Amino acid sequence: MALELGETVTRCSMIDQVGEAVRSGACGEFGALVPVRPAVKKIDLCLRGHWFNLDLYDKLAPFSQGYQLHGWLCEVCRGQEACERGARRLAEWAHLDVTVQHAPDVAPTGGLVLVAHPPAAGTLAGRIELHLDGTEVGEVTASPCGRCRTATLDYVHVATDYRRLGFGRTLVAAAVARAPSYRWTAPLPDGPVRSRSALLSGR
Repeated sequence: MALELGETVTRCSMIDQVGEAVRSGACGEFGALVPVRPAVKKIDLCLRGHWFNLDLYDKLAPFSQGYQLHGWLCEVCRGQEACERGARRLAEWAHLDVTVQHAPDVAPTGGLVLVAHPPAAGTLAGRIELHLDGTEVGEVTASPCGRCRTATLDYVHVATDYRRLGFGRTLVAAAVARAPSYRWTAPLPDGPVRSRSALLSGR
């Protein structure tokens, strides 16, 4: 497609110059971001505690275009949030397989993905980043020791605009997934926080 002088191309068109679909959230077409949780084999409860292993509640399995991930939707929670304007949005959430961690040079640039950086020479600390459409939105560093089979969760950070979505607990789960049989410890950060065991278990 030829452009006249002064014309611009916007991402809102969703079409690039070779006619292939492109991803863009600039126009809000993917909606607001929903919470994320580490994927598990079986979902028993929604984020508010409604049972998912019984047929007492309606449940759906939507697909998040923003994250490029499958998820769950609790109809009971959605009805509750519709009646309570100030309620936190927990009816729908996406699940990320934390065992799938990409090398930096081959990491996908679309959706929500984990990117693993190995420790630098002479160090133990490795880093896992959480990327959304190619942009880093969080990271965790951990130091595993193969000799004593222990590991330390050194640091967890989530960008301000992406907090309260479960990104932090997803990063912790990704770190533990690299050495699930190790004994994990974590220093308590400053301020009011949960226990070490709660932090490492992702609760």
